[in-house]
Amino acid sequence: MNKTEFLDLLRYYFRNAKKSEVEEILADYEAHFEEGKKRGLTEEAIAKELGSPKDIYESYASEGVVDEKSKGVRFTDDAKEAAQEAARKAGKAWDEVSPKLPAAAERAALLTSRLLYGTSLLLAIILICATLLVLALISIEFAPLPGVMPLPGLHLMTKLSIGVAGVSSALAVFLIGREGSRALQGSFSKEEKGGEEK
Repeated sequence: MNKTEFLDLLRYYFRNAKKSEVEEILADYEAHFEEGKKRGLTEEAIAKELGSPKDIYESYASEGVVDEKSKGVRFTDDAKEAAQEAARKAGKAWDEVSPKLPAAAERAALLTSRLLYGTSLLLAIILICATLLVLALISIEFAPLPGVMPLPGLHLMTKLSIGVAGVSSALAVFLIGREGSRALQGSFSKEEKGGEEK
């Protein structure tokens, strides 16, 4: 068996060992081949002198260098390397994205404030229209059945209370939306001013 076959067999037997240990072992045996060549031996003679790769593996295993139970070690090392690579890529992505975050957050806050203002205005208009519709319906006197006296109308104070409640609700919704919109718009400009003053 020549040097390449010998080292490939060693690599095969030590496939469950840590990469660093395997590289160290292979480097030792490559050095043996180099020394043997200097003495004028052929690769086959050197391989015969060193012994079979399986015997070498078993001797290392008996010394505790290679543990058959630790077959998952290689996968653990690969997983650690993959996790480190993922962390490195995440850091790089964060470095690219983080300068853009304040502008994106400001645009999102502006859009949200406009949506809040528009929604509150629309809801206030709907509440006022609903209040007017309810007031109109309760002001009409109608007979439930033909030939029966119409139902008595509601008192003026009741109608006034319903109207005030509807208009107050509409106004409250509108003002909450407007102030929320202002707060969202002002949150980023205050942070920028505060940052410049420091």
